[in-house]
Amino acid sequence: MFVGRLLIIALYVVSALAHYQLCKRAGVKHRWMVWVPILYIFPILWTIQKSGWNVLFLLIPVANIVFAIIWHVKYLHAFGRSGHWLWFILLPVLGPIIMVIVLAQTAYSRKTIYHLRQPGVTPDFDSFKW
Repeated sequence: MFVGRLLIIALYVVSALAHYQLCKRAGVKHRWMVWVPILYIFPILWTIQKSGWNVLFLLIPVANIVFAIIWHVKYLHAFGRSGHWLWFILLPVLGPIIMVIVLAQTAYSRKTIYHLRQPGVTPDFDSFKW
């Protein structure tokens, strides 16, 4: 029981560090939000150049799964990864572990490039209203 909780905490920390690094590469201003469990989705949406208001789609019962998959595939594509890596999520125990390893490898690889950058546009979306 203790080992399982320790593994979950370790996966959370590695995942947050990887998301932080990827948001840093994308130029997201409020990347500290990846450390807050509910707010972590906002920097990810800003990284794939979506408005924070898209979070409201997560409240629709079936659409939330569809949108989460679409956004995670776009997130992987934004950094040059294939969306097929998402299939590993279907594995009961190893899936999330493999995804965190892929995410960390993507975040700390020197070859990783943010592909959605447009001249004169940064994905900080300061116009986002709370």
